[in-house]
Amino acid sequence: MNYKKYLFFILFWLMLISTGSYAQREKQIIYLSWKNVVDISLKDNLSLQSKKLDYEIQNLETWKSLSYFLPTINYQGIVQKNIELPVFVFMGQRFVVGTPYTFQHSLSLTLPIFTGGSRWFNHEIQKNIKKSLSEELQGKEEETVLNAAQSYYAIILSEEISKTAEEAVNVAKQNLEQVQKFYNAGTATELDLQRAKAQYSSTLPMLESAFSNRKLAAQRLKSLLNISLTDSLVILDDLDKTEFLKEFGEYSLENLKEISKENRNDFKALKYQQVAVKDGEKIALGQFTPTVAVAASVDHVAPMDNSKVTWSDYIRSKSLTLSVQWPLFQGGRKILDYQIAKIKTDQMNLFIKQFEFAVDLDIEQSYYTYKEASKNLQSLKDALDQYKESLRISNLLYSQGMSNQLDVLNAQLLYTKSKSDYLQGIYNYNINQLTLLKSVGLLDKIWK
Repeated sequence: MNYKKYLFFILFWLMLISTGSYAQREKQIIYLSWKNVVDISLKDNLSLQSKKLDYEIQNLETWKSLSYFLPTINYQGIVQKNIELPVFVFMGQRFVVGTPYTFQHSLSLTLPIFTGGSRWFNHEIQKNIKKSLSEELQGKEEETVLNAAQSYYAIILSEEISKTAEEAVNVAKQNLEQVQKFYNAGTATELDLQRAKAQYSSTLPMLESAFSNRKLAAQRLKSLLNISLTDSLVILDDLDKTEFLKEFGEYSLENLKEISKENRNDFKALKYQQVAVKDGEKIALGQFTPTVAVAASVDHVAPMDNSKVTWSDYIRSKSLTLSVQWPLFQGGRKILDYQIAKIKTDQMNLFIKQFEFAVDLDIEQSYYTYKEASKNLQSLKDALDQYKESLRISNLLYSQGMSNQLDVLNAQLLYTKSKSDYLQGIYNYNINQLTLLKSVGLLDKIWK
């Protein structure tokens, strides 16, 4: 009885410990900085992990292509029960050929000596595909970091806009309280009071929208970083203007296009695929050549009248065979295969040419978008300073009875909008730099 109580006590505490551990894992507080986001995205992003597995598979395929240069060794064991033996009649006499039982052990070796170059070209194709996947993997890393950066800065942006919205709500509330006092004192009209109430009510949806955007941006970042959606994020950085381009910010558009030809991973991946497709033509041509192979075997056969066989009953034989196989006509399939291979090469050439145009357009779009964001940012900052001062003066004049309440409302609207625009301008400036680096193939410079 005491043993049962002791066992129940242990199980009870184990359940409590496991439940506590589960609850602790269920929700955690994750502190994130810009560097953490880059490191975690490169390590834990699920899509990137899947791409890495594709590369590992292709690495094994490359090794597999080398195995075709090695001989094939087979063992075969046969136990045969002959139900009916062949009978020959000669000169009126019947002759039974064979024995009721046959036992055989065979060890054979086959080595293709010449296969039209298919083994070598297949190995070259697999190597180029592996190189292509390596470039695609690096491109996927850049894409993952860019997506994570967009979500990360979107969180910071939404937090700043939330603060702006809260500030707008507080200002509108203070203005409403002030107008209410003036209205009670008889120095403000009913229209002034209604305008103040409408202004206060209009700021509330903006605040709620900012909170919702903050939550959605955080959830997107969690999914990119493979973090549980129930965990809480603490962002350590502020929405500051950051110079990601560094010396590349002074490069001309043409210089960036030239750099992209050497650095864009997707372009280099296509080049490797182009070589692989070209090797496919050589494999198709190799079908027109003969196949030469050598085979060797060692056989042990024991024909028996009963199933009681011993090793001394076996008869050994050895053979060495050199075979040449040359299909002379197969319905024209070899010619058609070669033509199909040439068409695929032409398709790849056209695709690369089309891709070059797409790359140039992508760089131009990123370049001009960055230039626009760079020029707009200072203008947005100047406008913010002006509208902030205008709001201060409007509130001061209205409190002294030298201005009407409509001027205060307009100043509030312009200040809130200009601050939101400035925050959005900082976000655009940072993200457009990262986008331009990715379009040129240099985004990995920020973490390498």
